Amino acid sequence: MKSESMLATERMLDVVRILLDEVQPESLFVKILEVAKDVLHADAAVLDTGGENAIHLSNPEKVSISISAVKQAKLEKKAVVWNQLDDDSADLSKSIVQNQLTSIMVSPFRTPESEAGYLYLQRAAREEPFTEDDSALFDSFVMVCEKFAFAAFDRLRDKESLNVLRNVIRKDGIVYSSKAMSDLIALADKLAGLPMPVIIRGETGTGKEVIARYIHRHSPRADKPFIAVNCGAIPEHLMESLLFGHAKGSFTGAIETRKGFFEEADGGTIFLDEIGELPMNMQVKLLRVLQEKHITRVGDNREIPVNVRIISATHVDLEEAVKAKRFREDLYFRIQVMPVEMPPLRDRGQDVVLLAEEFLTRYGAEYGRGKFHLSRNAEKAMLSYHWPGNVRELENKVQKALVQAVHGVVQPADLGLGDVQSQAKESPRTLKEAREIVEREVIGRALSDSNANLTLAATILGIDRKVLREIMERLGMKKEDYKK
Repeated sequence: MKSESMLATERMLDVVRILLDEVQPESLFVKILEVAKDVLHADAAVLDTGGENAIHLSNPEKVSISISAVKQAKLEKKAVVWNQLDDDSADLSKSIVQNQLTSIMVSPFRTPESEAGYLYLQRAAREEPFTEDDSALFDSFVMVCEKFAFAAFDRLRDKESLNVLRNVIRKDGIVYSSKAMSDLIALADKLAGLPMPVIIRGETGTGKEVIARYIHRHSPRADKPFIAVNCGAIPEHLMESLLFGHAKGSFTGAIETRKGFFEEADGGTIFLDEIGELPMNMQVKLLRVLQEKHITRVGDNREIPVNVRIISATHVDLEEAVKAKRFREDLYFRIQVMPVEMPPLRDRGQDVVLLAEEFLTRYGAEYGRGKFHLSRNAEKAMLSYHWPGNVRELENKVQKALVQAVHGVVQPADLGLGDVQSQAKESPRTLKEAREIVEREVIGRALSDSNANLTLAATILGIDRKVLREIMERLGMKKEDYKK
């Protein structure tokens, strides 16, 4: 039969594996506290990281601790056990009696930001005090957790440094590094403070509503409502009622007077997505609202003033729609005051990898799947794929990958990109890879043309024969493979 100490050790090893998944210092500290309390059967636990930006965690929320025990652990620089029956310290005994403690175990806890922290456990109203075996296990556990903490801070700093090098920007929930998105966000920042109508144009799934919400949040109307309306999803016979409201009894089923989306958005912003799908009769009524700044509910003659900013969006070619008489020209000029063009995902370069990583983190936590990362082949496949569904398609593929991926690594097949993997292998990710591909192709052609004569091939390439040999050795090329 296994001893309590051996069982605790096995349990501790299990939870150490859990801690390996926590990459953020804050979440790591929360997990450490939970694990220590659970494995060592404590009634209460406290973790304080110390330092200027100290994080103080306790379970339960309020725990009275013995300052004497904490001081002693820091003085001895190791885990110490204080038991009520064995303790000769009057100050500590007073603390134990007041808090009805049976036993205390506390250890110093260091982080890269401070050496003044501690991890504190206590048992209340128990017959079994902490033992020296518990203390030894606790000491080892704390030492391992400190290493995890240092590693987590290192990873955080490395990621921040890498983001700076890659010019990665995270702004209000939007992550990007491409020039196309940098220019877009700069324009959105300018437009946010202006009252003019904005139309966001771009392919389906590029994130038009995300930018609309960004403009609203950075505008003077940020504390007012943001109402999003998908014009293409509303049945035509309900559209007027939903947009402008209706009076009681105005039609069958109108059992009470209701506000429309425009009234609900009063003072704020209304986002008319897929405005190009509006029927012609609704285009006329929308134009009137834009011109006169009031609405009239269905079945009511009263004019109700509304103060809303209109941000619209469409993937439709409005110019062609105007020519084809499917979209009113006067409305077109009203909403087209300031167009914002959403770049397709295929034109955003490394943003596709950044977004995939963000989705992996978000949905990995939401689905309880833990931490996942992209394999290099997966990154290459994503960079080679044309993404007809844009960001929305990427999000769906990442969700699918989390179900299928194993061992915490997402491969091209998990993303449904197995067919493009072979093409992706030829797609260079770095300048070094690109240079090697070009060198291999040009040198191979020269060797073929010269029938593998190195002197002649070097002359064709305009380099020294010795340099050619060195390059071929580096690339693993053999002249015999090019003899006719």
